[in-house]
Amino acid sequence: MSNKQIYRLRAPVSGREAIAPAKAGVVYRDSETGEELEPVAEVLPLSPSTSRLPRTPINLVVCRRCEQLTGRDLATCEFCGLPTG
Repeated sequence: MSNKQIYRLRAPVSGREAIAPAKAGVVYRDSETGEELEPVAEVLPLSPSTSRLPRTPINLVVCRRCEQLTGRDLATCEFCGLPTG
């Protein structure tokens, strides 16, 4: 189970983005431009979750039983418990 929340971080001037776990009060900087990155969104799934993959179409599968989208890295569906394999 992951306890770290993942955030989408953005540099306001260049618009460059990064996805990474972030802590409150810590300043994150773009490694190429040196700009300060600001958190703009929390990435699903929210912490704590059994899935460690961001919720993007490539990381999701449709459950055969309940037809809900669930993480590809999970052994069972989050909604109905059916094994995904």
